[in-house]
Amino acid sequence: MSSADEIYKNLVIEILEHGVWDKDQDVRTVWADGAPAYTKSVICKQVTYDNTEVPILTTKRVPWKSAIHELLWFYVKRTSDCSYLDQNKVAIWKEWTNKHNHIGKAYGYQLGKPIMIEGKITNQVHNLIDQLKNNAASRRHVISLWDVDELDQMELYPCVWNNQWLVKQGMLHLIVSARSNDIGLGNPFNVFQYYVLQRMISQITGYQLGTLTFNINDAHIYERHIDSLKEQIARESYSAPQLWINPEITNIDDFTIDDFKLINYQHHPTLKMEIAI
Repeated sequence: MSSADEIYKNLVIEILEHGVWDKDQDVRTVWADGAPAYTKSVICKQVTYDNTEVPILTTKRVPWKSAIHELLWFYVKRTSDCSYLDQNKVAIWKEWTNKHNHIGKAYGYQLGKPIMIEGKITNQVHNLIDQLKNNAASRRHVISLWDVDELDQMELYPCVWNNQWLVKQGMLHLIVSARSNDIGLGNPFNVFQYYVLQRMISQITGYQLGTLTFNINDAHIYERHIDSLKEQIARESYSAPQLWINPEITNIDDFTIDDFKLINYQHHPTLKMEIAI
């Protein structure tokens, strides 16, 4: 059994059995038909993966190439212009794309905007890699996508808004913070893509792969996803696949989708779930 499937199953069961409804509140998130998108949620949930397996679900198909494309858009292209997604037929941001085919000053923009560090102009991604290589013991290896001064210029506030990297005994650990996580759709996507990012940074910096931890402040299941999730967690999982990453890449900016192959990914069929907006 895939450990990622087991972790996910336990998380879904916990929310279904112990989560609280938000039906007594003014919910601003809606479905495409305009109905309120109510959720059941638990707060302050921490989930850790030991990374001995690729943490991708097998009880349903996770669109892994789309997940990597979004990751490359953020961390390699470092832009909020959706042209890259269009070129690669990735439509996951269509509900939040403005008339300029842009998501405003969110995500990739925050990673790519120039910052001044010790008199040198750089960006958050390049600074992270430089500091991991040259100041490994630091506890300041943090990337933030939450700029208070620019939130009103983002089409969507960042859900996964912060990550911290720690080097301990030659191993690179990653802690990801999410203010909000849609367990039905977003969580499987996010867990896999941050594992991929961790593998990329580990390869570039030369550290062994450590643990991946998600701190989720609001872990929720949408009402219309419940039946699909019950069906999913009743399925028997398959063994986890393997992820090949081109070992010749030593610069973050050189990664493309062709540098990734998911090998022996056996999975159950896709489960359709609506997107709340």
